[in-house]
Amino acid sequence: MFKSQLTFALSPLVVALATSFAASAEDANNQQTTAEPIERVSVTGSRLKRADFEGVTNVVSLSSDDMVKAGFSSVYDALSNLTAATGAIIGEVETGSYTPGAKELNLRGLGAEYTLVLINGKRMAYYPMAINGEKNFVNLDTIPMAMVERIDMQTGGASAVYGSDAMGGVINIITKKGISGHYVDAKFTTDTYDTADKFNASLVGGLAFDRWTLDYAFEFKREDALKAADRPYHDSLWDSPSPTKAKELNRSITVYSTDTATLNNYTREYCNTATNPHSQAVQHYIARNNYGYSCGWDETGDNHLTNQAESATAYFNSEYQLQDDLRLFANGFFVDQTKKSDRGPLFFIGDPYFDPDLKHKDGSQGAVVKYAWRKVLDSEYTDDGLGRTYKDKVLSYNFGFEGEWQDYTYAVTLSRSEVYFDDSYIAATVTGNKRFFGEKLGEKDGLPIYRPDYAFWFGAFDKQSILELADYATYDNEAYNTSLTAEIAGDLFELPAGPVAFSAYVEYLKEGLEAKPDERILSGEFSGLTGLTTQGDRKRYAAAIEMAVPVMEGLDIEAATRYDYYDDESDVGGAVSSQLGVVYKPTEQLVLRAAGGTTFRGPDLDAVYKGFAGNFGSTADRTLGDACVRFLQSGDAGSYNAAALEVTCLDTDRSNPDKPTVQANYESYLYGDKTLKEETGTTFTAGVVYEFAEYLSFNVDYYDITIKDKVRRLGAGEILQTDYECRTGRYDSNSTLCTNAAARITRFDENGQSYDRLGKLLRGSPYLPATVVEGYINASERQNAGVDFAVQGKLDSEYGAWDYKVQVSQVVKKKERVMAGDELLDLLDDQANFDFKTMANAKLGWQYDDTAVTLTAIYKGKMWNNANYGERQRLPAWTRYNLTIAQQIGDDLRLQFGINNLLNAMPPQDETFDSYPFYRKGAYDTFGRQFSLRATYNF
Repeated sequence: MFKSQLTFALSPLVVALATSFAASAEDANNQQTTAEPIERVSVTGSRLKRADFEGVTNVVSLSSDDMVKAGFSSVYDALSNLTAATGAIIGEVETGSYTPGAKELNLRGLGAEYTLVLINGKRMAYYPMAINGEKNFVNLDTIPMAMVERIDMQTGGASAVYGSDAMGGVINIITKKGISGHYVDAKFTTDTYDTADKFNASLVGGLAFDRWTLDYAFEFKREDALKAADRPYHDSLWDSPSPTKAKELNRSITVYSTDTATLNNYTREYCNTATNPHSQAVQHYIARNNYGYSCGWDETGDNHLTNQAESATAYFNSEYQLQDDLRLFANGFFVDQTKKSDRGPLFFIGDPYFDPDLKHKDGSQGAVVKYAWRKVLDSEYTDDGLGRTYKDKVLSYNFGFEGEWQDYTYAVTLSRSEVYFDDSYIAATVTGNKRFFGEKLGEKDGLPIYRPDYAFWFGAFDKQSILELADYATYDNEAYNTSLTAEIAGDLFELPAGPVAFSAYVEYLKEGLEAKPDERILSGEFSGLTGLTTQGDRKRYAAAIEMAVPVMEGLDIEAATRYDYYDDESDVGGAVSSQLGVVYKPTEQLVLRAAGGTTFRGPDLDAVYKGFAGNFGSTADRTLGDACVRFLQSGDAGSYNAAALEVTCLDTDRSNPDKPTVQANYESYLYGDKTLKEETGTTFTAGVVYEFAEYLSFNVDYYDITIKDKVRRLGAGEILQTDYECRTGRYDSNSTLCTNAAARITRFDENGQSYDRLGKLLRGSPYLPATVVEGYINASERQNAGVDFAVQGKLDSEYGAWDYKVQVSQVVKKKERVMAGDELLDLLDDQANFDFKTMANAKLGWQYDDTAVTLTAIYKGKMWNNANYGERQRLPAWTRYNLTIAQQIGDDLRLQFGINNLLNAMPPQDETFDSYPFYRKGAYDTFGRQFSLRATYNF
């Protein structure tokens, strides 16, 4: 069970002492006076009702108007350009990932799983598929922009208020309420290259009756797909900035044999010949590695950048006044979204066979084909050239009642959030492989003899021919949460310095998810697919209390404590989180604030309830490398069969005499672990806010976040390395560590045979790893710290009204401990740290009468290039500018022209990055300059 540190566990006692002190303080002006009631509202990061928006932690707000003026077209665009979004993401470029249709936010470089995403203070359901098949997160691409009033981001952890997940920060999306009138909004976007057109339209409005109000928003969006060929930056392999990269066409269709004069075969006979045409493939000769005549094309332009997307959304918010102090409310939204991307499947034949028609390099007839592959173009079987389809549906709603009782406000809310994700794409089947091989003609040296139809393999495909080799694989996934909450807030009593504010909150939450692949994936009917399954749910009960005590004029102490109990099959049980903070306002212009607390996060549903996840991996095996060197030098085979070991040792890599290896390909399996416990942590923030005048105010805030017992994946590579170190004496071979590592590895026997999890026969080189069972453990630690700075102001002049804002986030600490007992490594300037240290943005606005102009700058600091570790240098910073010009025409029409990425800035050139996209994915993009025209009409 998680135990809070003493300082924070005693925070309620601290508040009680402060209350006693404040109550006994003398007040020279103790006479009661009658004052106008002050409106109090809730601010993200606290459930206390307050009149002052400055609390103990920094909250950054971004209004819908801010987003429009900055040129952002979606909630995700706005959030991903926050200065706190310093961490790398996967995004849409990785179409082979588990989450190619989703967009995640990585605040502080901690990972998407450590930021809690709320809508009106309520949790959204997780995306049904986890990032990299491991971490649950919220897909920010399914939040309609038309319904958003503002977005709040809190710096630092907030588990004492919100519970699990709020270890790195909180994003709270506040929706529109009390809309006056109705308006229609339409926006069209294109770019410098006349590609990737976008269109979105929305209808937003509000109705008000005697006791009843209704706000609504409908939105439609359509976005074209963007491919690498649409940008000259990377439409060809010849765009590679590397001076040493071999510039040659891909070997897209290959029959590979090490027994023949050159490695590639049948190109001259079947590759885009007069009798066997192909729309893209050409014959070309590659001397490198003795490939010889090869068949293929430049595949670079086929790569995918962004999805084609089409979505329709609806939002509503309604209130009904039952009495003067009692209201019913309901709100919610629905999203139906379809995305499509390039799949570009690769059909791979990995089972060796004997081809009697090949000429052996020793002059004899017949040779072993080690493998064959064929790249498939999506245009060969689709009308639009997009072969993978994702469908998202989101339904989220809340309803309940709220009111006032004496000096208190209260609310009871029932919430439900559901997310559905379906995935469909072409994949090769085992039956299709048989279509490639044709009839078995016999055996030679234990291998089957085949005469494949190479004309078919090298020729042009259509949908019918592809379905002879493949079929559509599907995933059907869903996630949900249901919560019932009750809260009360108000002033307990008056002290000389002001009222003691109080809030109490109780919550019941049930959440679950199911990732369900096509049964044929799990049964091994698809070739090269292993699949992922997850199914489980859990219940959580929570109670929280917050207090704010005015110790003296200008000095408040705030405390929060929350208890969460997990009713599930994990080892979490109960978890206590506490926070203690202080706000001091010595003058009207100056605010000093600080807060510290404990945080926690329950293990991912995916990590606890994963039924199975499979993958294919490769490693340079040191265990066999050492055995082969000993055998080749002395003939000592040890415990291995000498004849079998000799076969494996033919592939020994001795380029590094101190670290000989043999390359191995294996299957890995990952299962959930119900013994996982919660991750724990601490958070500390401190800041100063100073408002000199309307034209100048600034804030500086420091944050320090520590996460311990982080759930991490015990990967196959790490297991194999641990096993090697156990065998070579670094660890006691009889220890639990060593026996556990050894039990996870299955190696091929002396005949080069093993079996997968389904009992299917696997073939490989004797004694190399065949399968590895991975796992999850609570082991690592992360420490991050940084400084957020903002300066802003407004100035009126005879030439118009000016406003500006500059925000900077600077990371000053990043440390990590991989395993308990390991050294705490400083990663801030480590060459393996590919998160940005510095992020900034700046806005300058001008308005004169009915004309408004806004210039926004978005800055990403220096990043390591892609050279070998130890040789890396930092790339230049990257800055983009967005410009919007708006004109009000009459009372009802507003037009806005925008240019995003005004100077068409592309990622910094990196000569060490020799593969597509020639920059680090998730850090930069090549969208380039985009033009937009927006019209808003009120009626």
